[in-house]
Amino acid sequence: RGMTESSRSGVEQVALLVTKLHLGDAAETVCNALIRRPYRSLKELHGDTGLPLGQLRNSLLVLIQQNLVTAQVDPASKTRENRYDVDIPEAVLRIRYPKFSAHVRSIFGEEAEKIMEAVLDNGRATWDQIKSFCATVLPNEPEENLVKAGDSLVHGKYLVRVVPTADKVDIVTAAVKKAATNTKAGKRKAAAQEEEQRASKLRRLELGAEEEEAAVYESITNEGAIWRFNPQAFMWDFRCLAIEQLMADRYGPSTASLINLLLKTVRLKSLQPVNIANNHIPAASVDALLREHKLSGDEHNTHRTWEATSEALSTLCQDSFKAVCKILGGGADGATFKPDIELLTSTLRQQIIDSVIEAKFGARARRIFRLIVERKYLESKTVWDLSMVPKKDANDLLCRMLKQQFLQMQEVPRSADHNAQRTFFLWFVDMKRVCRLLGDEMCRTLAHLLQKREEKRVECEEFLGVGGEVGDLTAPQLKRYQALEAAGEKLNSAILRLDETLMVLRDATALEEREELRWRTV
Repeated sequence: RGMTESSRSGVEQVALLVTKLHLGDAAETVCNALIRRPYRSLKELHGDTGLPLGQLRNSLLVLIQQNLVTAQVDPASKTRENRYDVDIPEAVLRIRYPKFSAHVRSIFGEEAEKIMEAVLDNGRATWDQIKSFCATVLPNEPEENLVKAGDSLVHGKYLVRVVPTADKVDIVTAAVKKAATNTKAGKRKAAAQEEEQRASKLRRLELGAEEEEAAVYESITNEGAIWRFNPQAFMWDFRCLAIEQLMADRYGPSTASLINLLLKTVRLKSLQPVNIANNHIPAASVDALLREHKLSGDEHNTHRTWEATSEALSTLCQDSFKAVCKILGGGADGATFKPDIELLTSTLRQQIIDSVIEAKFGARARRIFRLIVERKYLESKTVWDLSMVPKKDANDLLCRMLKQQFLQMQEVPRSADHNAQRTFFLWFVDMKRVCRLLGDEMCRTLAHLLQKREEKRVECEEFLGVGGEVGDLTAPQLKRYQALEAAGEKLNSAILRLDETLMVLRDATALEEREELRWRTV
């Protein structure tokens, strides 16, 4: 009945371990059962888990409150029973909760950090719950300051209203139903309807829904509002920091600052649900950039003029890297500029993959891998010549990377009998498979590090004993205790670095998948 540790994927291992550490064994048992068999009813879960019915109900309530499990009414059921499913990415996100709080503190201050902690601790919270939490940790803080900090989080889209599952609409996967007719009139009518729907969709993407724009002015104190954190907002900010560092390494701090300003300008529109679902990044005019520059303040003391900003962006558009696209005829503001997020994130991902290849196989293998990625399909002789690696060494590296699935081989026969002497053997990279492979390996390593960190924490607690104090330890005991704490800190730093790398890797892959899905449904 059970699923062995080795048969689970890396991300499932991390999700279950995080759930166990944060919410206990019963919550882990429920999530494990839902991973094995998703979309189960309460009765079926009772049989799958073996938990007492009362404990199972309580665990489900906690998991739903923490956004780890979703409940939907089964329309096929006569009794309209609920079906439960687990959200694995949401569980993995819990590793980043301390990073989310620290990020909010760096932007808005301590009051906003405590509000975010209240929401993260509760999973979803009303203003009264948030206020009660803040009264405990910030007893002397005026309510006006808390409301101001909370409104800043809402306006910045770090907090969003909880949307009932029944009201969620997946804009990307909602397929357009074609008219079931073979007549010419029916085909013309169906084509006109599709064209109208496509134009309406583009108008929504460019202008944004009016209710979404109105949500920018919403207050955290609104009656009946239940708030939860918005992972997309944090993901956007962390992505921008990585892109800014990439551009600084490539072009210098001035260009990096300009790209960062462009990303800040399009941020709020990009975080609208309709744009997230359709993987759409809006464009921004130079005037909009200068307004954002004036509102956000200048951390680099850079004076920007319209002419200099427009010229710098136009230069980036003409650069071979094509990090920015120029869109002519942008309306009243003239030309508009749009960052190529997919290109920038894929470049960040390629840097991670290259570093992994070099660590596993060496610098020559990295050169060969990059060559095959850029040229798509290459014969062995072409690889030897262009990589300037000796034939024997190159073949050895190619076979090693093929064995570990970083490279693939395509046979192109020149005759029907598939004779090896009359067949081309072409090397290529299946980037999706490579990303899946690396992501799973990183998740397994992350699960191992989390387990080790928990062992060190338990060891520290046992070392002190019940009610013990650090001051009661002898010199040798104190030295041992400090060594345990130092080991725990090292593990924590390794976990944060690995999670950040994994976040960039998965972000680029997710953007590509959404883009492919969007093109298939448009």
